[in-house]
Amino acid sequence: MKNKSIYFFLALFTTFVITSCSSDDDGGTDTVPPTIAIIEPHDHDEFEPGETMHVEIEFADNVALASYKIDIHFAGDGHSHDSRDEYEEWDFELEGTLSGTSQTIHAEIEIPEMINGHHIKEGGYHFGVFCLDAAGNQTVVWIEIEIDEHAHHDHD
Repeated sequence: MKNKSIYFFLALFTTFVITSCSSDDDGGTDTVPPTIAIIEPHDHDEFEPGETMHVEIEFADNVALASYKIDIHFAGDGHSHDSRDEYEEWDFELEGTLSGTSQTIHAEIEIPEMINGHHIKEGGYHFGVFCLDAAGNQTVVWIEIEIDEHAHHDHD
């Protein structure tokens, strides 16, 4: 009789665990990362120091968006042989919250001409966009932009 009771409770417990696990799976933990579409700037766009860069980014998620971050930094290897370098690498971050399942953000980012009394370092920069959804899934998209004082001048 004792053995039957033990088997009965073991069977009941196993059924409970299996049912609990399957209902969690059916309830669906969000494992789908959000999507990012960088509308502006475009990959390899060129900007001049002192120019305003228009940014337009579309975010979407199957359940709920949470936040975003834009990260811009110099794409070079970052080393210099002269500590008196007259150029300064530009770093920029912008963070914000998102809501709903789709949202488009617009931002105007001023590209500095001078940083700490030095001209901005010209060259390639990484433009990265990070997005988190409410479940903590993350997506990151990177493009390259160029900062050059002659970016918009026509060459004959």
